[in-house]
Amino acid sequence: MIFSKIFPTVSKFDNKKFLILIIVVIIIIMIDSQIGYVADFIPNQLSSIWGIGIFLDVAIIFVLSQYFILSYLKEIKKENKPRLHHVDKMYIIVSIAQYILAALLVFVILQILTSQQYSLITLYVSHVISYGIWIITLGLLARGFLSWFRRSNQNVMILLFTLAMIAYVLNGFSLLANYLNILMQQNQVVLSTDVAYFPEFSISSFGSQINLINQIASGIAYVLSWIGTVKLLYPYIQKLGKIKFWSIMSTAMIYYLVNFPLFVLGYFSPSENIDAMTNILIFSLGGIFTGIIFGAAFLSVARTLNKKSILRNHMIIAAYGFILFYIAGSAMAAQAAYPPFGLVSVSLTGLSCYLIYSGLYSSAVIVSQDSNLRQSIKKTVTEQSKFLHSIGTAHMQHELESRVLTIAKKKSDLMEEETGVEPSMTENEIKDYIEMVTNEIHKSRL
Repeated sequence: MIFSKIFPTVSKFDNKKFLILIIVVIIIIMIDSQIGYVADFIPNQLSSIWGIGIFLDVAIIFVLSQYFILSYLKEIKKENKPRLHHVDKMYIIVSIAQYILAALLVFVILQILTSQQYSLITLYVSHVISYGIWIITLGLLARGFLSWFRRSNQNVMILLFTLAMIAYVLNGFSLLANYLNILMQQNQVVLSTDVAYFPEFSISSFGSQINLINQIASGIAYVLSWIGTVKLLYPYIQKLGKIKFWSIMSTAMIYYLVNFPLFVLGYFSPSENIDAMTNILIFSLGGIFTGIIFGAAFLSVARTLNKKSILRNHMIIAAYGFILFYIAGSAMAAQAAYPPFGLVSVSLTGLSCYLIYSGLYSSAVIVSQDSNLRQSIKKTVTEQSKFLHSIGTAHMQHELESRVLTIAKKKSDLMEEETGVEPSMTENEIKDYIEMVTNEIHKSRL
């Protein structure tokens, strides 16, 4: 097996091999998603031996890839000195979910090979699991960013990513609702003679209204992430040059957002255009382009850190998560092609969200618990270092508040029980006092 040669054992995994693995995953979801986009144009080719063979190869690589990704994450978790309970719990949930998705994919393949058909229920379950992980992990991250923002002296970068994560959660909800609505319009058993079905946009239809909400949420999340990415990549403007830098960033913005008026609002109708398949493939590359640029922003943060730093590994994980998220997250399997191209990409969506969550949340915890690291980060003045320092310091304050409140609650309960006198300070007053002390300490160190 090619994987056993490239990745002989999980314990020997390093960042270079993980990069190769991510490149392999990017290639397979690009193949899977691109074929899924144009499945209604080439039904005969898809249901042929060659089409089924390609789907089988993509599925096998997906099963192996997700095993190695989860194994790599497990190894990275062991290197963390602080125990990240929320991240560890989500790792278990995500691992179980991914193995269920792999089992569903194997079940679909067995149905296709034995009876030349597959049950639509497998697509229902796969979408609920994948987008459920999306909503939960990015929801937890949105809550984390909101907590950090409150304690970071209102850092603009943290505010941008807070709002972006909230928009991504709404995007996940609306996307799931949209795809479930499309699946309800498909046959419950998909035959080898069936053709993939993409509903046409109509502002009066319920499905199109859901899709409209989804596109708005997606656009808001994208714009906020784009602004944050510009701020993170801005230090490289001298290397690239202002014209080249803004050309790349502007192209990414236009390329991604042009899908909204062209396809969703009906200015471009595939059924009425002779070059429809080519145009769909060209515009679908927007997600790939965007993912690479957003990933590059967090890789730029990682480059500012020591090569042997565990923090660097987590920022790289977050970067790869953004790349996979935009490529896999823009794929579609609800069209119910035969075989179901797009399903592998959908099955990787939740895992990509966990990579983002794990990478960023773990980074905040690590920075918060390492005073030397905070001091070294503080000495630099780039947006990358400010971002890391802000979330780390904010998380440290959050942990301090939690510990003090726990102790204060125990003491107040004991005092009330022994003396019958209620404590004079409320929980909010204790929080305000902690914040005041923290600010005083911060000022004294400046």
